[in-house]
Amino acid sequence: MQYLNGVAVLVSAFFAVASSAHAQDDSDFQAWSAVFLTAKPSEDSRFLLWFDGHARFRDDAGRLGVSILRPGVGWRVSDKLDVWAGYARIVSRADGAPDVEEDRLWQQATYPVTNVLGGRLTGRTRLEQRFRGTGDDTGYRLRQFARWEKRFEGTPFSALVADELFVNVNDADWGQRSGFDQNRLFVGGALHLSKRARFEGGYLNNILNLAGPDDQMNHNVFFQLFVNL
Repeated sequence: MQYLNGVAVLVSAFFAVASSAHAQDDSDFQAWSAVFLTAKPSEDSRFLLWFDGHARFRDDAGRLGVSILRPGVGWRVSDKLDVWAGYARIVSRADGAPDVEEDRLWQQATYPVTNVLGGRLTGRTRLEQRFRGTGDDTGYRLRQFARWEKRFEGTPFSALVADELFVNVNDADWGQRSGFDQNRLFVGGALHLSKRARFEGGYLNNILNLAGPDDQMNHNVFFQLFVNL
């Protein structure tokens, strides 16, 4: 019971921080949710399967803003390196404007980095090729993700910190501009439901480089489920 009380306190704190920050600037408070599935045909197979799906709610978490479907396949090069490739379909919605539909091809590598501060640091490097019907260019984007997790001994809980940096490699005629695109910083925790499943939740700070002199900062409550089938 003490662990459940601790989780409740953490969730309340995340909401309080996000609400306070939202009240102090022009940012948007959002709720993001995701499901990640991985699998392989047999226990000793090097061939891997990947799928993640996302629903992101904007306008103080009241309306669906973004949906993402992202399947892929991978190959286990070694115990310390998996390589992946796949396709993604993204739909972004805004009031008074047509939906923005985007198709992506993506390639990535996932790998352990080191053990630090009593936890495990892992990384993911992803390259995307982005296509939109409003232009002819292909937008190339590099994403670098790092995740630190520390398991609390004797409990099913972990502390989590993660960060992902997005950098646009080129300009595209549909609106992409080269340089810094956005950053996502996540602070939260995980509940390990079994050896193959865990539930994560916490606060995600999202800084966006928009057209204009200032960046936009969004404050998100983020929940996601990971299952290794």
